[in-house]
Amino acid sequence: MKNLARIALFSAVTVLFSSSALAASVTGEDAAPAPSQDPVVQHLKLSTDQVTRIQALHQQLDNNIEKIKVDGFKDGAITDMFRSGKWDDTTVKQQLAAFSQLDQQVRYYRVKYYFDINQILTPEQRQQVKQDLIQALN
Repeated sequence: MKNLARIALFSAVTVLFSSSALAASVTGEDAAPAPSQDPVVQHLKLSTDQVTRIQALHQQLDNNIEKIKVDGFKDGAITDMFRSGKWDDTTVKQQLAAFSQLDQQVRYYRVKYYFDINQILTPEQRQQVKQDLIQALN
């Protein structure tokens, strides 16, 4: 049950901060509000320092994901196999292993990101995220 609560907390934090960080990268009419006007920032009462630190963590997450090397991945290998009409067990296994490795590395960086965000939040803010999550699940 504790693991479920932690996963749920991380998911809620992810949704909250990912949408804010994603919106921050948009320009023009759709630009995100200033951090002081962002609903998530206001709702959790995040300080300017917290917002800055979370934005830095988000940038670090993006950088880490961009640097992931995908060894063994051949673009279009599975598609080529379907087109040829011949099953190639080795190719399928190699491609699935490469996808799995990529997914595992991305998940690692995301979990690290969520953990680091959790460390930035105050106990009151963590409790608020937990309450928000409970409300969203009901």
